[in-house]
Amino acid sequence: MKNYASKWIMQRLTAVILIPLTFWFVYQCVILSSYEYDQIRTFFFSKINASLFFILIMSMLYHAKLGNDTIVEDYVTSHNLKKITKLIISILTYTSMILTTISLFYIISS
Repeated sequence: MKNYASKWIMQRLTAVILIPLTFWFVYQCVILSSYEYDQIRTFFFSKINASLFFILIMSMLYHAKLGNDTIVEDYVTSHNLKKITKLIISILTYTSMILTTISLFYIISS
């Protein structure tokens, strides 16, 4: 995404998605803190909970990537360092997204 306007819109969109999901997640963390392992697995077996958790994590990772890319664009002056840093950010973000997806499917399928 080279267009700064579309990056700005996507960052705002992910922020709007994250606001209610963060409240939901904090509330669920308080409840889940008293659960046993089997109860937590049951929580993630619910398609609604698993879907909301998945959307939360994916939005959070993408939102963080966009923010970090903006910081690198604004504050790193060396073109090569900027390119390498953005590549590392992208690799870490997409690897985390893939691992989250695999982990969630593993929890649901077991």
